[in-house]
Amino acid sequence: MHRIAVLILIFAAAAAANSPVVLQDFGIGNLDGGSSLYAGLVMDTAGNLYGAAEEGGIYNAGVVYELSRNTGGGWTETVLYNFTGANRGQDGANPHATLLRDSAGNLYGTTVSGGIASRTCSKGCGVVFKLTPSGDTWQETVLYRFTGGADGSVPYAGVSMDAAGNLYGAATSGGATAGVVYELTPGTPGWTEAVIHTFEDVDGATPYGTPVLDAAGNLFGTTYAGGAYNRGVVYALTPSAGAWTFHALHNFRGSPDGANTLTGVILGPRGTLFGTTTSGGTASCGIAYELAFKKSAGWTETILHTFLGVGAADGENPNGLILDAHGNLFGTSTGGGLYNPGTIFELSPMAGGGWQETVLYSFTAGLDGAYPSSSLTLGPSGHLFGTTLWGGPSGDTTGGVAFEFTP
Repeated sequence: MHRIAVLILIFAAAAAANSPVVLQDFGIGNLDGGSSLYAGLVMDTAGNLYGAAEEGGIYNAGVVYELSRNTGGGWTETVLYNFTGANRGQDGANPHATLLRDSAGNLYGTTVSGGIASRTCSKGCGVVFKLTPSGDTWQETVLYRFTGGADGSVPYAGVSMDAAGNLYGAATSGGATAGVVYELTPGTPGWTEAVIHTFEDVDGATPYGTPVLDAAGNLFGTTYAGGAYNRGVVYALTPSAGAWTFHALHNFRGSPDGANTLTGVILGPRGTLFGTTTSGGTASCGIAYELAFKKSAGWTETILHTFLGVGAADGENPNGLILDAHGNLFGTSTGGGLYNPGTIFELSPMAGGGWQETVLYSFTAGLDGAYPSSSLTLGPSGHLFGTTLWGGPSGDTTGGVAFEFTP
């Protein structure tokens, strides 16, 4: 297994207060370290960060990497695994989603191609993989290879894990017509996939977001399209006697309530759900929303913020949200802001009701990065960690950065 350690270019000296600190530049001179950072970061108990790059690496099929803090300051990137791509093996290619880390330190993820080629996906239909630390190296195990049939294909979503170690995810296409939600169960000799819901357009289509589990074992997720208005849905899957029951919690209409979500939902207090849509709203630039169950009306959507897009400072096309202990939400937008290549924002509940959006930072498309396309990670000290698709100290517009931001 190839392993790369790269001394980090750090942006701290040039960073002003409340500006991102670049932890790693994925631009010129670091192509082996990965590029196309659609995935966010996950943190271990020691403060190390783990991420996936959809492209780059030795075979240009993507990598899984670690960012570790140096004793004397700065960060070091180590490539944990290079995907070999469709022409070299069946280990997967092009990881897109944020990784999952379990309590033993193993990493789980998906790739959107590689694995088994089929009539519907000539470069492979994608895989679910596990990376296990072993001394100074990491071992990849492919848990499941999608075939492009009833089992689904092209899993842009990542995976969630229940208390028994089962994995849950969504495949963007395959199934009957429009993607599936699946469960992977460990066993001997390997893992078994069971499709727990097949989308058929009328109930949703093209799920991109990672489904999440609540304490009772219910799954919540979103679709990009389909539903009553073909603008996507928020759904729940509830287990009962070995089967799963599908519930459409909300059908997006487009305006004013949003449309076409690329992200999943997160669990809030008292059973509420928070999420974003990438388009829709009154300006067609996306919204942030809350869904809450009310006995008299069922699941009800509240729009927390409507993004106004070009000409406004608040951003457009928001990514997923995270929630802090005080009830504040944080996120990034892929576009908009003062300079157009995206923002870091906060949504705070107001005492009299409603929510207030605050733009914490507008990316400049320069040394600080540009076009963040993933959710943030909240560190124990309240710092925010994330990635961008473009920009960075190298000046390579297609490189991107991993960053730390102090609100």
